[in-house]
Amino acid sequence: MLDAVMKVSRVLKQEGMTGAVNRVKYRRDNSLMAERMGMPLQSFSVSGKGRLKARFLAELARHGLLRAATATTTDKELVFNPDREDFNLRDGVTVVLEDDYLDAIPNLGDGALARLFPGCQLIVTSGAGLKKAIAAGAELRNVTLVPIDESVNEMGLAIGRWLVYAGALPPDIYFADLLAFGAPIRNRNCVCISLPEYHNRRETFQGDVDPKFRFFNGLRMLPAWKGCAWSYKIVAAKALQSGARRLTICEDDASFGRDFPRYYAAINRYLDRTRWDVFNGVMTRVLGRADIMLQKPMGDARIIHTSHMMGMVFNVYNRTALEWMADWNPDEGGAETNTIDEWLNAMPGLRVVSAVPFVAGHREDVHSTIFGFKNIRYSGMISATEQKILSQLKPV
Repeated sequence: MLDAVMKVSRVLKQEGMTGAVNRVKYRRDNSLMAERMGMPLQSFSVSGKGRLKARFLAELARHGLLRAATATTTDKELVFNPDREDFNLRDGVTVVLEDDYLDAIPNLGDGALARLFPGCQLIVTSGAGLKKAIAAGAELRNVTLVPIDESVNEMGLAIGRWLVYAGALPPDIYFADLLAFGAPIRNRNCVCISLPEYHNRRETFQGDVDPKFRFFNGLRMLPAWKGCAWSYKIVAAKALQSGARRLTICEDDASFGRDFPRYYAAINRYLDRTRWDVFNGVMTRVLGRADIMLQKPMGDARIIHTSHMMGMVFNVYNRTALEWMADWNPDEGGAETNTIDEWLNAMPGLRVVSAVPFVAGHREDVHSTIFGFKNIRYSGMISATEQKILSQLKPV
């Protein structure tokens, strides 16, 4: 009881009444927080036909996940473009729906696609296919996008990403594959970590950003916060492998004002001449009093130096922070202590630069892909943090 009272008091102090109400109104989706226990050995049988079938067979064989011809049982089934008799499938079946098949599916009768739902795991091969599956009644959590018109390496990585989400492939194997086969991430690149299945978020983001960001397909896992942390770990490690010394990373629910390109250029010029590890573009919270060690004017904003960071909406990372992020350990704790921003905040001697007012925003109209609640829950927290920092700054 005392712990609950102290927690409520802390929330009210940090976020005000609006933040407290939003926490009650917008709760976590517990299905995204579920911990997948262990990873039993699995094998897949494959049936049907389609353009992707040979590529899936090759990847399953490479990972030792293809059912042997002599086996009498199997854990999973993978069906490509099912015939009429394959509808109303059993549990444990994943169905691959290629675009040509989806275009022709009305020939199978009214409501044919809907008979795959609810609960059937689906793989689609394009954004258009994804929209058709959702329109027919599929839940987004049950659909994975594996693009068909990609290079051999990119298709292999997309299949591996699905295997991780299906619980058939350990994420460290996918991590090794991406280091071996993924495209380089160069110095000072701008990367947006995003789940390709959330196509509406990507479309909105692309129309809102300059400079242009390159999308990185984030890893989907349960619990979702681990998929997020693995995604950052992989991006950081790939950037370091590619020789990067600085990297800008944002998420696809970041928002940017009209003056963002000018501020972004000014921030990078400032970072060129100071000592830093992370530029924290949107700081979601500060515990206690903000530890501000230095402040300087930057146009209408103020640059600050602190030893604290929290929030991954939009950040710039120096090589030191990339190295720390690449070392994230999934076994170091749970969601309260080992999210990727908590991991970064625990970096010894952390040197953080930020700017207030914050140079980027956080879209309120979408839901968190990590915790499931609507992003408006963060609004009071971010606003309170910004005001707390501003209240501590000396007048110019």
